[in-house]
Amino acid sequence: MTPSAAGKIGAHTKWGRTPDRKAATEPARKAAASKWLAEVRAEFPDLDAATQQQLADSRRRAHMTRIARLPRPRRKARPAA
Repeated sequence: MTPSAAGKIGAHTKWGRTPDRKAATEPARKAAASKWLAEVRAEFPDLDAATQQQLADSRRRAHMTRIARLPRPRRKARPAA
């Protein structure tokens, strides 16, 4: 079995046992959001919280757009083990 196939089986098994996907992914989403906000706060400490949040959201969207524009093989490339 290839590592890719094993990963797919594992993912489908996990999600097949998880009734609330939103709750299961909440910690990761919160961690990612706080990463972008911390980056903005370090660069612009004097801005109000709402503006900092807008900047963090824009940075996250820019990052996701860059990833989406990568050629498919590069998005799927994994580091050599």
